[in-house]
Formats: sequence, C-alpha cells, structure tokens
Amino acid sequence: MTIPPCDIPAWVPVFPLPESVLFPRQFLPLHVFEPRYLAMVEDVLAGSRCIAVALLKPRYEPHYFTHHAPIHSIVGVGRMVAVERRSDGCCDILLRGEGRAQLLGETNGRPYRLGRLRALASRCHRSPAARARLRRELITTILESPLGRGSLCAHIEEALEAPVSLGDLCDLIAGWLPVAGSRRQELLAELDVGRRAGRLIRLIRSIELRCRCPHELRTRWHFN
Repeated sequence: MTIPPCDIPAWVPVFPLPESVLFPRQFLPLHVFEPRYLAMVEDVLAGSRCIAVALLKPRYEPHYFTHHAPIHSIVGVGRMVAVERRSDGCCDILLRGEGRAQLLGETNGRPYRLGRLRALASRCHRSPAARARLRRELITTILESPLGRGSLCAHIEEALEAPVSLGDLCDLIAGWLPVAGSRRQELLAELDVGRRAGRLIRLIRSIELRCRCPHELRTRWHFN
C-alpha cells in the first residue's frame, strides 16, 4: 500500500529552524520576527501559502544568517492557515502539516531560502492484520508509558480512539513527543510506515526507561 504524496508546489520557501520538525496533520505555531522571514510570510500569503520547515543540523550557528546554514534534506511542508500581525511589526503564524518532501535544490534571489521540492509518499508493505497489530502495540505502549499517565496524553487521546491510519497515528504521536528534534527528524524521514511505527514504539519505551532516573529526567527531557 502506498499513500499518495501531498500536492505541493515545485518551489516553496524554506524556513530553517532548530529543534522544529513538522509532521503531516500537526499544527505548528511560530513567532516570526526576522525581516527576511517577515518578507517570506507576505510572499507566502500572496501565493500558495506553503512553507517547508527544515531542521537545522548541528553547528549551524556560524551560518545562521546566510543561505548556507546546514539543514536536513527531508522537510515537512505546511500550509499557513492563520496569521496575526502584531503592533511591533512581528507576526504569529500557524502552519498545518500537509506532507513530507525532499529538498532537491535551492535558488537565490530572495532574502529567504527558496527550495525545489519533491513530494514524498509513505508506503506500507504489511498486511492489514499486521498493521492492526502494530497500531494496537503503539497505543498500548504509549498508554502504559509515563507519557500516557500525564496531561500530555489528553492532546492525543482522541487520535488514539479514532479510526485513523497507522501512518497518521505515528505522525500525530511523533509531532507531540517531547524528544530531541534529531529523533523526530528520523521519524519524518522514515517513509515505511511499519518501520516508522517500530521506531516510535522503541523510542517511547526508551523514554519510559529514562523516567526511572529522576535526575536524568530533569536534565534531558522537558514535560509541560
């Protein structure tokens, strides 16, 4: 089974961010204040409303204000569904994740980065019965973990009970999971839904093991 890729333009503004990974179906609020990205917002509003969120790679800091800051080539493409302009000239925007894409190249001529994208399709070669077992295992794992016993579980409780596909459920949980951006990037880049679910289950279980050590929980994980 192959899930069709999202319908996105060939060229999309790229928003490099630290620790931010945008999954399909996820909502991502962003505060925009740099002039180059304020210009990007105006251009996006006049066009497709699509923005590609790219995770910055380690040691990007010396190049942050250039078009050469290192980013991951697999990006989350979001559609801007809300914008609020503030009195100080900044603005708040809300992106809704539409799909995955691969960054094939970039062009100059804008104050921000403009990328040529190829939409990516998820796939799953597991049988319906195997997908159902993985879905049950994923739900059981998260409900039995410390995360499932906390307030954050309320944000995905409806998704756990709804008849959403295994791939969509993985993406919803991955976008919410309080882990490092690099771990979420691995899940974004995994196109095989069965392997994505397996990765996610192992990641949740590793969080449960870490929660047994209060000091490590305080220093390495952040819970609201």
